[in-house]
Amino acid sequence: MNSAADTRIQSLIFYYHRLNRYSFNALAGALDSDPELADVPVRLAKTEEDLAAAAAQALKRHDRAVVALSILTPQLQEVQDQLRQLRSDHGSRITFLAGGPHAAAEAGELVSLGIDLVFRGESEMSFPAVLKRLARGLNCRDIAGTAYLSGDEVVVHPPAHPVDIDSFPSFSPKRGMLGPIEITRGCPFACGFCQTSWIFGVRPRHRSVDNIVRQAQSLLSRPRPVIRLLSPNAFSYGSEDGRQLNLPAIRSLLAALRETVSARGRIIFGYYPSEARPEHITPETLDLLRAFADNDEIVIGAQSGSARMLDACCRAHSVDSVLAAVSRARKAGYKVIVDFIFGLPGETPQDVRETLALIGQVSRLGARIHPHAFVPLPQTAFAAERPGRISADVIRALDSLDRQQRIYGDWVEQRRLANRMYRSQNTVSSRRALADFGHQTSD
Repeated sequence: MNSAADTRIQSLIFYYHRLNRYSFNALAGALDSDPELADVPVRLAKTEEDLAAAAAQALKRHDRAVVALSILTPQLQEVQDQLRQLRSDHGSRITFLAGGPHAAAEAGELVSLGIDLVFRGESEMSFPAVLKRLARGLNCRDIAGTAYLSGDEVVVHPPAHPVDIDSFPSFSPKRGMLGPIEITRGCPFACGFCQTSWIFGVRPRHRSVDNIVRQAQSLLSRPRPVIRLLSPNAFSYGSEDGRQLNLPAIRSLLAALRETVSARGRIIFGYYPSEARPEHITPETLDLLRAFADNDEIVIGAQSGSARMLDACCRAHSVDSVLAAVSRARKAGYKVIVDFIFGLPGETPQDVRETLALIGQVSRLGARIHPHAFVPLPQTAFAAERPGRISADVIRALDSLDRQQRIYGDWVEQRRLANRMYRSQNTVSSRRALADFGHQTSD
């Protein structure tokens, strides 16, 4: 790294919150890929207290510090509180950079809160470019995909072309920032409640098998390595449109990973942190899982048991396909978790009854239920809607399943916070409550 960078990037701090780790892993991988930045030290602050301490310690040793934030909508109030406190303590000696899902949609809101520069969407190219400009004391406000405040005006630069995900690793082994290997980016379905298609596009981009295998190899020196594969929809890998299965591509990927990993590690596919669409749970995909992967549980996204609500959300699958997927997976010997969202915009008592009926059917097949309350996320079709409410009927039904240990996740806490969020007329209070259980998908 050149001497100018050595003197200017004095301290780089990532707010490495549990909900944002995957985003920062990717940014660290992008730093590793740049010869000028590969040796830049990064301090990981995992809590609000860690962040305050890291900033104070850095500014005892250096004139300036750079703090990078990745922001989910539920974290907005937390971020605002942190900014206020850190600015009060250290003034302009900290340069705040922010990205993440909320930044992609609401860049103007973030710069108005005091963020110096916001990254709108994919940042593997723009984040290193900004750091190098900062290192040389140069203007970094003309980089594609960024936004900033100039006087009272929010200046927003259009995003650059979509990132070639093969050009950047998903994590940074040398920094100890490890996690899943992202195999696909983008989703064609643009569900009304989800930001993925709006941020990453509707045309899927797939990482090459060779690239995925190389990343898996970098994990094999770890004790009991686990290779987790990250995708908006696990079985979309290799598909041109993300809708139709490409079974040869999935087989090639899993077979290459199995050969590489052998018996030293485990391959996790179609389970956390990814899920599968119900229509993609077929005899063929289940055969591939049995042949090459190690997980004994699958996560299936159902979201509703009402055909009307599935259509309203643009889910593009049927209620029957959910039931068929759970039945197939159970017969193949897999445990199953099924995601459902309650309080979707326009949901009627009849829609709720139909969802509860489907929940009853899949739970009798042995599935566990992962319940969520609807949360309006910016830039989605449902962005202007009110947070969802979990009704008394739903509470009774899910409480019963919880007693039978058929609920996945912290249902009691989520129920309490979801209803508090619904009652609140204050958007900030709603976001603060939501942050406690992190319904918005992290990374």
